[in-house]
Amino acid sequence: MTGDVGRAPTVSKGGTVSVVLVRPLALALLSLPDASGALAELYAATDLTPEILADTEARVSPAQLCVAWAAAVRLTGAPDLALRIADATPVGAFGIVEYVCRSEPTVRAALAEWCRYLRILDDAVRVALVEVADAGGQIALRVVTESEAPAPASHELCFALVLRQARTLVDGSLRAAGVAFTHDAPKAERERYRAYFDAPVRFGARFTEMVFEPAELDKPLRSSDPSLLAILRPTADEALGRDAVTLPLTDQVRRALRGALRSDDAQLEAVAKRLGMTGRSLQRRLRDEGTVFQTLRDELRKDLADRYLGQGMSFAEISFLLGFSEPSAFFRAFKRWTGLTPFERRLELGGA
Repeated sequence: MTGDVGRAPTVSKGGTVSVVLVRPLALALLSLPDASGALAELYAATDLTPEILADTEARVSPAQLCVAWAAAVRLTGAPDLALRIADATPVGAFGIVEYVCRSEPTVRAALAEWCRYLRILDDAVRVALVEVADAGGQIALRVVTESEAPAPASHELCFALVLRQARTLVDGSLRAAGVAFTHDAPKAERERYRAYFDAPVRFGARFTEMVFEPAELDKPLRSSDPSLLAILRPTADEALGRDAVTLPLTDQVRRALRGALRSDDAQLEAVAKRLGMTGRSLQRRLRDEGTVFQTLRDELRKDLADRYLGQGMSFAEISFLLGFSEPSAFFRAFKRWTGLTPFERRLELGGA
C-alpha cells in the first residue's frame, strides 16, 4: 500500500484492453427490441467485429473501449448502465483475475490482488490501495493512472462489481465509507448511485476512488481457498509477465490470421478491420515492431504447412486450410519459403 501524496492521477500513453471488458456491453444490447441493429451500430462505432469479441485473447485500444461505452449508453438510453451490468454479471466473468481475488483470505488481500493483476485485463489503467490523508486511517481503492481515452462508466462498473461481489463473500455486511468519480453525472441519477453503493457518492471529485474503513477491509472472505490460490497465482503471474514482454499487435495479427486463413480473409484490410484499424495503420505499427503483414502471413502459413505435412494431410486439404485458391499456388509458395517442394518436405519429415 502506498501513501496518499495528494497528486492527481497520471495519464498513460497507449496500452490495450482485453475484449473481456467489452463483451458486457454487447450482452447489454442483446436485451433491446432491435438487438441486431444496436449491435451493428456498436460495431460500426468502434470498428470492432463479432470475431474480435469472440477471441478470448484479443485486445482493443482504450479509445475503442471509451467509444463502446458511449455507444452502449446511448443505444440503451440508460445513464446507469454500469450499475445494471454489475447486477447482471455472473460469477467468473473476469476469469483468472477474479478467481485469484476470490481465493484470498480477506477483502484487503483480494483488493491488493485486483490492483496487481488488473493489467491482464487493462494495462492502460492502474489502481492502487492508498491511505487517505487526514482521514483517520481510511484506505482508498484509487485510480492512480488513467487511460489517455478514459471510459468513466468502466470505473463505475469496476467499483460496483467489487462491492457487490465482496458483499456476497463476507459474513454480515460490507460498507464503503464513500465513493468518488472525477467525471460528472446527471443530478437525476445521483441518488441511484448513492442507493446502489449505500454510501455517499461524489461526482466531479479529484480522484476516482472507493474508500473503506480499515476494519471493513480486514473482514474474511468465505470463498478463501489457499490451495486453489497456490494453483492460480503462478498462472496469473505468467499471464502478467507474458503481457509485459510480448509484442501485442504482432500476436494479435497471428491470432487473427489463424482464424482468417480458411475463409480466405487473410488479407491486409480484412485483418486490419478485425483488429479495429486501417490497413495503412496496421502496416505502420507492424514496421515499428520490425516486421510486415506479408512476412507474418508467410511465416504462419509455412509453420502450419509443416505441421499438416507431418500429420499426413493431403495437399488439397493443406491448400484449403492455408487459404490458397488451388494446390499449385500452395506448391509455388512452399517452394519459395523453403526451397523444397511439399513432396520433398514430407519425405524429410518421414511421411509417405
